[in-house]
Amino acid sequence: MEDIHEIVSEEPVQPRDKVMMGMLATIGIVPGKPFNPPEKLKPALERGVTDAYYYMQKLDTQLFAANLYWPNRHWSFVMVPDAKHGFEFVSDDAVEIDKRAAASFFFTMYPKELNEHAGTVYLAPIADNTGEAVQAGKNYKLTVPRDVPAKQFWSLTVYDRANWAFIFDPLNRSGPSSLDLDKMKVNANGSVDVYFGPKAPNSLESNWIPTEGKEP
Repeated sequence: MEDIHEIVSEEPVQPRDKVMMGMLATIGIVPGKPFNPPEKLKPALERGVTDAYYYMQKLDTQLFAANLYWPNRHWSFVMVPDAKHGFEFVSDDAVEIDKRAAASFFFTMYPKELNEHAGTVYLAPIADNTGEAVQAGKNYKLTVPRDVPAKQFWSLTVYDRANWAFIFDPLNRSGPSSLDLDKMKVNANGSVDVYFGPKAPNSLESNWIPTEGKEP
């Protein structure tokens, strides 16, 4: 709850946020004022945070499964733009609070407008090539083809499924990109194999992202 108080104390309030700000005020989270909840309220707040965490994890999983990029593969859009090519989560009739919360929950957002001149696409795997969910403690390989249709660069970033944050590791490496190809081993056909898991393949540490036993 302290993190939420810190965020709302720094971020501007938009019209769509006002109802939520009013609800937060009822539990003592008000921008510019100290957050000191009564002791008897703290257990209820902690239970609420725990319930919200598991609810958002479930919601994200459902959204990923419903938004596959290819119908025959296990890669999902992280977020799909609305009919107006934006991500406001505001329709003529409602503010889609759950969807907006899910987008904020998992680390990033797209530009407000996507078009043929500029844009960003984020994909996330929901399973391996056998259909099994990606698991902690297992090693995986992703082959990036030579001619990726990216105007600027491609990148692969591994996050901790538990908190959607980077996985801290001794190499301080969250993931490589096409800007790192000069440091990586590239295949003869121009593709590059990227590995992530608890153990680096022999002689391929430069192509490896440590997962430190976390579920990526």
